Parts: sequence; structure tokens; C-alpha cells
Amino acid sequence: MAPLSFSLRSAATALALSVAATASAQPGFPVPGKPVRVAISVAPGGGSSEVLARVVGDEMRASLGVPVLVEFKPGANQRLGPEFVAKSAPDGHTLLVASSAQTTIFPWSYKKLNYDPFKDLTPLMHGANFRLALVVSSSLPVQSVADFVRYAKGKGTVPVGSFAAGGASHFAQVILARAAGFETLHVPYKGSAPMKVELLGGSIDAAFDVDSSVAQLWRDGRLKILALSGTKRHPTLTDIPTFREQGLEQFDMTLWLAFFAPAGTPAEIVSRLSKELQRAIAVPAVQARLTQSGMEPTGGTPEQLADVMRRDLKAWGQAVKDSGFQAEE
Repeated sequence: MAPLSFSLRSAATALALSVAATASAQPGFPVPGKPVRVAISVAPGGGSSEVLARVVGDEMRASLGVPVLVEFKPGANQRLGPEFVAKSAPDGHTLLVASSAQTTIFPWSYKKLNYDPFKDLTPLMHGANFRLALVVSSSLPVQSVADFVRYAKGKGTVPVGSFAAGGASHFAQVILARAAGFETLHVPYKGSAPMKVELLGGSIDAAFDVDSSVAQLWRDGRLKILALSGTKRHPTLTDIPTFREQGLEQFDMTLWLAFFAPAGTPAEIVSRLSKELQRAIAVPAVQARLTQSGMEPTGGTPEQLADVMRRDLKAWGQAVKDSGFQAEE
């Protein structure tokens, strides 16, 4: 029996050494000298997603020991970034900053989407929130959502602007109209700037916009923000109540940006990246820079981001269906 026992022990030892040798031969993460690329779906100077990717990436660079670079993937109405990352090697060296629209609205509004946010991407960290704001001209005789609903019902049909057809500001008015029982005339614009000009000029009665886009006009008294989305009040706009406080829990969702990796990224790499991202976004200088850029820095675990995605997918899906909207290819 001794020779057999010895033979088994020798085989086990040889197998262990072989596994160890194979593991040591495989590149770890990060690979020395190989940059981490963070893809965003806009051109240079494209706003919040670039700021978030660059500021957080710069903070991660020292601890990772490799460059963290922003990679621009503009075009196709912001679909190219997720498509690129979904097809990239799941080695931790290609990441994505994507929006709530790209991950929870596009699956409903496009007949054909060349990526599935829930199957082709791995959540890493929620990065920043933006609130949807219901805004009206300062001359409109309303002070709350209830006032606005009464005004809209008395008028019959009320024109409400959005900064893009098929986006969050479009479907938010669908949610509000269905929840409160009145009719809106959707007036889409190509961006927030022309929409605000029309709102201030009285061509439309109300609009949905992003908090950072209208905060200064509110401070200057040129328009009223009747409500903000989210479950809690905005940390720097504490005088403005949420929709939830005014009886509309349908607006618990926010707009947001988050970090993702390709599906199939090993668990140990996901864990490392998540911890690095959470550490980076908690740095006071990073928080200050993001806040100055109009973002509400968040953070959190991959599981928490996945929960937010599931919640928002459900909320936006119903709104897209109610609107009857279908994005052009």
C-alpha cells in the first residue's frame, strides 16, 4: 500500500504545482504597462460622462499603477460605447461609463439594440446622480405639483417641453400625466438650451430638465422648480421638495452615470475594480470636482447598482409603452 499512497501523494503534488505554474503564467490585473480604457459615448468636451471618467480615473491611476485613459465612442445616439465594451475582452482593462438612458431606457425605445445591458455588461459602481426637475416660468401662477396639475386640467392640454424626444425628459411627462390624470402636448427640442429659451419666453408652460441645468435660473428667480425626482431632497437644493413628498412616488428614479465592465469579467477583477472606484469617488477632492460640475457623487457596490438598474428599467419601460414612442434606427 505504501507505494500506491506515495504515488497518489506525488500525483497530487504534481497537479498542485502544475496549477500554480499555470496561474502564475497567466497575466494578473492590472497588466503592467497596459492602460485601463474607460469608454464614453460622446465626443471630447461631451460633458458629465467625460468629467466623471477622467476625474475618477485620474484618482485610480496611482493605486492601479497603470494609466487610466478616456476613450471616446460618439455616434449612433450614444449606443457605440456600450456596444464596444460589450465586445471587449473581460480582463478589466476596458471599462464603460454609461447613463441610465443607455441601460434602462434604450432597451425599451429601440427595436434592435446591439447590446443587452443586463447580459453583456457587469455593474461596477454607481457614479453620480442627476435629478429630473419639473420647471415652469416664474410668471406661471403655480407653486407646487398639485397647483400645476389643477392648472393643466383647467387648460385642457398643456404644452410641456423635453430636451430630446425619446429621452428621460420626454417620458417623465408621460409618467406625470398618467399619474395625475391630465393631457400634455409633448414639445421636443434639440437640447436643453433652446427649450429653456422657449420656456422663459412663454411658448411652453412647463418642461422637464436636469437639476444642474436649471438650478441657476431658479436661484435668479427666472423660473420655478416645482419638484425634483429622487427619494430624498437634493443635498444642495434643499428648499425644493421631491415628487415623492408631493404624493408621486413614480419619480423615485433619478438620472445617473455608472461604471461597467464587460460580462464575464472574473469576480476577483470585478471586486478589485469596484473597491478602487469606491475609494476614488470618496476622496474629498474628487467629490468637490464632481459637485462643481453639477453632479451628485454617489458610489456603492455592484449589487446596489444592479438593484437601481432593475428598478429603473421597470419604471421607464411602462412610460415608453404608454407614450407609443419608437426610436428611429
